[in-house]
This record gives sequence, C-alpha cells and structure tokens, in this order.
Amino acid sequence: MKRTEILERLHIRVPENSIVPVIIDTDAKNEADDQYAIMHHLLSPKLKVLGIVAAHYESKAATPGTTMEKSCEEVLRVLGLAEIEDVPVYRGCKLPLQSIHEKQDAPGVQFMIEEARKADGKIFIAAQGAMTNVASAINTEPDIAEKIIILWNGGGPYPKGRAEFNVMQDPDAVRAVLAGGAEIWQTPQDVYASLEVSLAELSRRVRPCGKIGAYLYEQLTAENLAAFRPEFLLRSGENWTLGDNTTAAVLLMNVFRGNWHMEHAPLIKEDLTYAENPNGKMIRVYDSIDVRFTLEDFFSKLELAYK
Repeated sequence: MKRTEILERLHIRVPENSIVPVIIDTDAKNEADDQYAIMHHLLSPKLKVLGIVAAHYESKAATPGTTMEKSCEEVLRVLGLAEIEDVPVYRGCKLPLQSIHEKQDAPGVQFMIEEARKADGKIFIAAQGAMTNVASAINTEPDIAEKIIILWNGGGPYPKGRAEFNVMQDPDAVRAVLAGGAEIWQTPQDVYASLEVSLAELSRRVRPCGKIGAYLYEQLTAENLAAFRPEFLLRSGENWTLGDNTTAAVLLMNVFRGNWHMEHAPLIKEDLTYAENPNGKMIRVYDSIDVRFTLEDFFSKLELAYK
C-alpha cells in the first residue's frame, strides 16, 4: 500500500507549501522508541519522507559491524506492519568514524548526497542516533551542507553537557557535523527526556491500533523487561521516553513559541562534555518541547490510521 493511502485515513489536508522534505536517519533496533518516531513522521502529511537510512549503534554490539543491519531489518519490519510499501530504505555505515575527516561510503550516504543535490530548497535530516551517516555525506561532498538542516536529537544538557548516548555512538561524527556548514536544530537530552509516557498510556492508546500498534507496544514492553537498570535514571520501570519523536515535533510546532535559543556550537571533549567555542557556528538549541501536543498528535494519527 502507498503511504498516501494510509494518510487518506486521517482525513487531514495540509497546504502544499507547508510540506517539507525529510530523511529519517535511525538506529531503529537500538532500543524501542525509534519505531514510534518513524511512525510519527510517516503519519504526518506535512512531512514528505524521502526515505529512511539505517544507522548503527556499535557501542552495544556483541559482534562488531552488525548493528546497522539490525536497524535496517527493524525499519523494514515496521514498514511491513504499517502496510507502507513505497518508502525506500537504505543501509548506512556499519562502524563509527575513526576521525572527523573520514568518509565512509554506504547506500544511505549516497542517498543523502543525491537528495540534497537535487532539492530545490533545503531538506531536513532527522538524526535519531549516531551521526555517522550524516557526517560521512558531508565529508564526502562538503557543498551539500548548505542544502541540509540537521534535526539533531542528542547531546547533553547545556552548559556543561554529559556523555549522552547518541554522541557516544560516534563522537568524531558529531564533531565533524558541528564544525561543518550544515544548519543544526538540536534537542538535547534534558529536553527530549521530557517526552515521557506511562506503560498504561501506551497500552490504552497504542496497543489497540492494528498490527503496528500491537508491535510498537509489545516490543517496547519486552525491551523494558529485558533492559531495565535501576541506575539508569531515564526509566522508572513503568515509563518510557519517546525522545526521538522530537524530530517530528520541531517541524510540526509553530515558530512563535520562543522555545529555543541560538548557541555557539560547542566543542565535544574527550569525556563527551562540552567546551565553550566562541568561534563556533550558531546552532538552534531547543529549551522545551510541547509534550501534550507531540504525544497527542502521534496517538491521534495512529488511532485514525489503524484503529
């Protein structure tokens, strides 16, 4: 089934000139919330999803070089359960960069380059995991940076930062992107952590929504049981954070909210905290996300499409 056929179930019409092109870059099998973010993008008529690129999460790899393929398989599984057949999926880089200048090649990297080159205006890249694919594309063809806006879901809280997971996956890729020419909209960890849901809410709002809703719920609760650690303060045992949905939220919210500020792109130190960088380019840093708007938008679209 075509994505447009699924969107018809929403009975929503958006102005043609409000639609923006997006590439989703996702470490989909890393945890259990990227799947929710993928569906939020796919169910938003304002977002023209050009394709989905699989990202690695090698810091958790039992065998090196295997996690990108698992992300790719998970994206295909989600699309199959969502009955969407016409959104292309590309494999990304298998391993982190070894320096800020490294250029890794992968079908997903070439896809980003091609889409940026042929775009009339700018395209958005929703970076929901390691920055390897994005950095490799820009390192390979630096001129495409002026055609890209990176929606970066990652980095620690300001001003000091911390060893946040998405930065940890490939620090040199983050350093390359922060030093490069692309525009960046960053949602740091303390802000994306606010997109908190209870398991009861997910059971009531997500689980009944067809095969995809049941899968989204079941794989998240399975991950919660298998991976819960009391010392990991983001989780209580009866909650989850749909943090990656911020890359949809920042494109759906209005711009009059005043919920972001401009900041010099920081330097990423060896311990993954921030160092001030007065000469760094200016990036947009979100101070808050409207949690009610974001989660209710996702739940409503999922219910309209699949319940």
